[in-house]
Formats: sequence, structure tokens, C-alpha cells
Amino acid sequence: MTEFLRRAGTFRLPDGAILTWTVADGSRGRRWRATSIVDGLMTHALLLEVDPAGRPSRLELTTPTGLLTLHPEAGGTALHGNIVSLGGVQPVEFDWSPDHALSVDGRPIGDAVNAHRITETTRVGELRSVPVVAIGPDLTLREARFVFEPVRYRIWRITDEAGDRMLRLDDRGIPAGFADASEWPLELE
Repeated sequence: MTEFLRRAGTFRLPDGAILTWTVADGSRGRRWRATSIVDGLMTHALLLEVDPAGRPSRLELTTPTGLLTLHPEAGGTALHGNIVSLGGVQPVEFDWSPDHALSVDGRPIGDAVNAHRITETTRVGELRSVPVVAIGPDLTLREARFVFEPVRYRIWRITDEAGDRMLRLDDRGIPAGFADASEWPLELE
């Protein structure tokens, strides 16, 4: 039996934000939680649940703009949810498939989930085009295609319309290589 991962940590992102995160495995998959702090103010609060196959099954994101909830429908052909803001409730729906991923602009957890999911099936130097629903800091949603390329073991180049960025993962699928990183067990032993 594989031991479930249950960890917490923090690191500094390239834009100066401090990301504090937890990851917990369970029988229904993996649950990520994260907050992002910039200049003492919270800019993002994320819950991302991932099924046992590594696919996103639920996302909840809070930013100063409002609250976003997304989840694939039972048949797996649509992603739906809503954005709640000062203006009310805005339902959202996108096409969805088992190959789709979610990404939050400027924050690595969604990209890490997808890279970890395709690690075993994508060789170094191979390009993998992935349909993505990308989320902006103001909760704008857009359909995109991200190209994931492992340039070395667990080091990924991710390319989209905004350009290239690099992402390093450790063997557990946790983003690595960021400044001021610390990590702890999620539960006391």
C-alpha cells in the first residue's frame, strides 16, 4: 500500500508573492489548498481537488474579484460552475475532456497538477499540447492550449500565448526550486 502524502509548505514566487500550500492524498485523490500573499494582502485562496487519475475534479478560487467554483459534470464532457462577485452570480461552462487541465495565471499549483499527471507518458524533449481552462487574477476564464515539454527529469517548459515559463517538480509532484522554501508534515507525529 502506498503511503498517503500529507505535507504543508511555503515559498516565494518570482513576482514576490508568498505561496503557502497544503497537499493531502486520500482515497478520492489529492487535495491542494494554497494562499498567495502579496505585500501583506491575500490575492488568491485556492482549493483544487484531483481524482485518483490526476485529473482536476473541483476548483474553488477566491480573489479580490470574487469567488469561482468549477467542476466537471458527471459525464466528463463539460466543465461548469459560477463566479460570484459584487455584480451577482455568473454561470460558466466550457467543453471538457479527460485531457483538460486547469491553470491559475501566475500561480504554479494547476500547472504542477497537470505536469505531474503527464510525467510518466511524456518523454524529455517531447511536446505535449494540453487543452486548458486558464483563470486570470480577475477571474476571467479563457480556453487555451498549453504546450508542456519536459526539458529534463521533472523540469518542464510550459508555453502558452503569454510566453514560456519553467516549472520544476519534486518526485511527489510538488513545485520545487522556489526561493525561501520551507516544508513540514501536515500532521503532528
